[in-house]
Amino acid sequence: MLKNTYKYVSSFERLLTVKFNHNFYKDNLLKGLTFFAAPETNRLLGSLGILLKSTENGFTLISNSDPKFESPTYAGVLDLLFFFKIPNKYFLNFTDIPYTNNQKFIFKNNQDASNEKLHSNFYVEADDIESTEDGGLLGQISLTINSKNQFFGSEAVASVKKELIYSIHFNSRQVVFRYNFITSNQINDLDSFFITDEQNTLKLKNFKTRILANGQSVSYILIEDKTLVSESYSKKLYLKKEDDFLSYFSVFLPYPTVNNISYDVRNETFYSDVFVNI
Repeated sequence: MLKNTYKYVSSFERLLTVKFNHNFYKDNLLKGLTFFAAPETNRLLGSLGILLKSTENGFTLISNSDPKFESPTYAGVLDLLFFFKIPNKYFLNFTDIPYTNNQKFIFKNNQDASNEKLHSNFYVEADDIESTEDGGLLGQISLTINSKNQFFGSEAVASVKKELIYSIHFNSRQVVFRYNFITSNQINDLDSFFITDEQNTLKLKNFKTRILANGQSVSYILIEDKTLVSESYSKKLYLKKEDDFLSYFSVFLPYPTVNNISYDVRNETFYSDVFVNI
């Protein structure tokens, strides 16, 4: 039996997409940002039948394929300005940018072509940031497109326009893991304890003592090698005890979390703290 088939053709097509990436995340996608166009850009987009849509990790511009926009009346460069906000309150903790609030990211394209990063170096750096009196982490993106009338203002425009892809890449901070142990009354000292990995290839015993902000004394140990902060870690560490063969003590040490990252001005070091009760 023959079945009727229908083919739907959308009258909309993507003009450009801006993607935000961050190697802190397993999927490398920086999500949860909010975007909006400057008032003048908003009016321009409306006059051209262009829609601004958020994507999983950025935004895209979608154009209505209307033949009237092929008229020379619509020819010429389009200067677009967008703004974004980063709502994650721990973003500074795990991102390799200056450790201060009230920052504004400045991004722009240098060519009207695809596959371009909107910053000069591999990752976003201090050169891409300005101070601002506004609160929080904000940003602006300036894009110049249609310099060759490849989207509007030319009858020679291809029936299917080639989408422009732009990207922004953030890098994770390097931190030192610091494990802090809060001992019970049954444990007087940690002389017989050590930290090791799954294969027992290391043995860390150099426990020291420090006073927390609340006045509590804790024993701690540093994992000296700096590590890129990550959403998850593959290496597992354990606290074990040197004892006779009749007893066995092993405690899995939890992974650090971004809310416990702090900056030590004196040592110029970021510490990622983990607190463990034993």
